Amino acid sequence: MLGSGYYALNIALTATYVVVRENYRHKPLASQNMLIFGEVNDFESWERYLGFLCGMYGLFRAYKARSRQAAIASLVDYAQIFVAVMALVCSPFLLAYYVIAYLLIYLLFPQPMLPLHERLDKLTPEAVLDDVRTPGCDTTWVIYHYAPYHRECRLVAPVVADLAARYATDRLKFGALDVGEFTKTAQRLGLDLSAVSPSLPALILYDKGEEVARLPYKRGRGGLAGGGWTGKDVVKAFELDMRYTRSLQKAEGKKAQ
Repeated sequence: MLGSGYYALNIALTATYVVVRENYRHKPLASQNMLIFGEVNDFESWERYLGFLCGMYGLFRAYKARSRQAAIASLVDYAQIFVAVMALVCSPFLLAYYVIAYLLIYLLFPQPMLPLHERLDKLTPEAVLDDVRTPGCDTTWVIYHYAPYHRECRLVAPVVADLAARYATDRLKFGALDVGEFTKTAQRLGLDLSAVSPSLPALILYDKGEEVARLPYKRGRGGLAGGGWTGKDVVKAFELDMRYTRSLQKAEGKKAQ
């Protein structure tokens, strides 16, 4: 993943700070006021202060991340924040150069997403109606609803792929549905398709053709709860351990017959 254009170029651009700092460390700073602890008048004090803040926040977010990819993305994000703020301290023009460069990388080299269909069945709305929502269907389905342009959908994909590798059987299947492509399905399911939508990514559990659980789930006056779910949350909310055991027992019973 680090070899992808998105991460390789972002890391390379961020690394140019090592060279840039040598040109500015002895020059007068464009900004000297520190927002929290008074004033800072020298480059190295700014650098220590911002390095500590961004480092601590980045490590905390990486520790709380839902996947390894999300952890790496958090570290890259806070490294970019550090470079951007230091660029502002040095020169607004330097900040503008970095912002434009980061924006070009974002637009030309999209953040990579795990190939979901290697472990999950690729579904269409028609397949959902025929294979998943058939009344009395004897296969339980966990369907991952995502949009490729949604940041959290890309970062959580490894979590779903790992669950599929651990729990998928002939009677307990995992599928993926691109609701960014099938917008009418998203509307029917009540999923907001904006790039920062809190309702994405969404996991829905179907048993005997009926929806029985969802993450995140609706609560109160149309609000959402269960956002930011992890693999452990899915296992607990969908009772995957029990369903996995049951699916194996059904398969063994069928063989015995």
